[in-house]
Amino acid sequence: MNINLKSFIFAALLCLSIFFFNGLRAGNVMLTLRVNMSEAYPANNVYVGSDWAGWELSKFQKLSDNNNDSIFEITLFLPAGASYNYRYTTSNTNWGSFESLGGTPCGAGPNHEDRNLVVPQTNAILDVVCFNSCMNCGETPNTLLSLSVDMTGQTISPNGVHVAGNFNGWNPASLAMTDDNADMVYEIVIPVIPKLDYEYNFLNGNTLTDTEVVFGFCEFRSRRRISVLEEDLTADLVKFGSCNASGAPIQELKIACIGNSITEGGAGNHVNSWPIQLRDLLGEGYYTENLGVSGTTMLKSGDSPWWNKPQYDYTFWLEPDMVVIKLGTNDSKGGNWDAEEFKADYLAMIDEFRNMPSKPIIYMATPAKAYSSAYNISDQVIFNQIIPILREIAFEKAVHLIDFYNPTLNMSAMFPDGIHPNADGLQVIAQKAKENILRAKPVISLTDSPVDTSQNRLYQWFLNGSPLPGTQHRTIRVSETGNYQVAVWMSNYSNDVYASEPFAVTIPQGTTQVGLTVDYDVVIGMNQVDADKILIYPNPASSMVMIENAAEADLVLFNSLGVVVLEKRKISNEQTINISGLSNGVYHLKLFKNKSIMSRQLLVQKK
Repeated sequence: MNINLKSFIFAALLCLSIFFFNGLRAGNVMLTLRVNMSEAYPANNVYVGSDWAGWELSKFQKLSDNNNDSIFEITLFLPAGASYNYRYTTSNTNWGSFESLGGTPCGAGPNHEDRNLVVPQTNAILDVVCFNSCMNCGETPNTLLSLSVDMTGQTISPNGVHVAGNFNGWNPASLAMTDDNADMVYEIVIPVIPKLDYEYNFLNGNTLTDTEVVFGFCEFRSRRRISVLEEDLTADLVKFGSCNASGAPIQELKIACIGNSITEGGAGNHVNSWPIQLRDLLGEGYYTENLGVSGTTMLKSGDSPWWNKPQYDYTFWLEPDMVVIKLGTNDSKGGNWDAEEFKADYLAMIDEFRNMPSKPIIYMATPAKAYSSAYNISDQVIFNQIIPILREIAFEKAVHLIDFYNPTLNMSAMFPDGIHPNADGLQVIAQKAKENILRAKPVISLTDSPVDTSQNRLYQWFLNGSPLPGTQHRTIRVSETGNYQVAVWMSNYSNDVYASEPFAVTIPQGTTQVGLTVDYDVVIGMNQVDADKILIYPNPASSMVMIENAAEADLVLFNSLGVVVLEKRKISNEQTINISGLSNGVYHLKLFKNKSIMSRQLLVQKK
């Protein structure tokens, strides 16, 4: 080695040693800060904001929890004797995520919201404090959570089987599961904080792309959920990608709920989202899957198309019996809105879903009322352009349309930020979805009546899926053999549109025309709002019919010849009617209460 190089290395080492030695002597002591986040769990990201970082969000320093005990810590080099104000936060991009210490003994700063620190003269590890509190929190007690998954039928990844959840910050590689007896059942025991809810997934590998997709009552938005109390908990064995040990598919009618943050459960209401509340309202026999993604658009050219999210593929994997599409709010943004593209993309989505192997019934849903221009959302575009386009589509494709706009009028108190409903507002939406899904759909029958020319309600008839021009009447005459449908716009005071099942028509020999009519929701002497609350479902029905919200009414059921086949006096508010003895066909159901009469058609169709 030449002399110049030796001199350079010696000088560099000397400078570093002087810097390090003087830095420690000048006050660069090692100081470890620790905060217990168990009361603010789950907290996957914890930062400290401070004087020494200039209170710049981007310079806040991140703490770590390496042993999953919810105690986050960081070691800093700070000048001995210096005095600083600081606070813990769960974000380095949002000022609203700070802990609050106002009025507490350790509070410092102008509003007593900060912690104060006088750096000691020697290296030190500070006591553990609680987030949002001055208390010394000590250690966090743990409960053992035992998980197991049956990987039979899976080709195990060379990287092994893992589990990731909010108990380990969704780290896909930190919790490896083992199969000690080679029976394809992988197991793990995890120390977790008691009295909390956890979300997690199993992974066939050690990256997030290896995560299972699971549907069922054990999950929310394809994440498994479990509540842990104070005792150790052993979860039931499940099959990879399933909520049960056998891997059996969901037996209930499956409803895929597609949408943006209002569907996902914005404003922190994920568990109270309208799809989950709808599941409870529908009761046994129905399963809803929340496929909402915050910020998404129907527009493929929008700033965040729903089409590009994993939930698009999830919809096909679910094989739903029904699909409810609630997109449009984010499409109304000034930088997104394009009426022609919006309609084209909506029509494309309907066609794609109708062509699924499960052939689901499609429901469109209008956006809810927007009480603010926050996020650049325009209620004017929603009301004047998006909703009329949805009505056009309903009359072009014979698709049901659920009106979420009118039920959310005059409800600004339930929309804290003007856009996202709270839990009560989401319940209003869920209730409206239930009513539309369960409400009896229009039923077509043959008639000898002349063509109806009245247009007090709007109708649109279809032949083999294509709209028939000039058929916006309740009764029409047709001359072609084929499958006929009708879509009914129920009221000028609502955006609801209902579509009938296809009705097969054969023109008899010797005739050129037959008459078709739809006798739907005929109301005499009854307030329309009260009539809309009455639910008769399912329709078509095979053995049982449920009637809701018609307490004390008398029920009479006629066959197509006008013969009474069933009578029941003073029915209850939730009345079940046994129709197992009736033959297939169209029946007329009438409800009498005081001087009011409501008539609906019921299709009995046994499998």
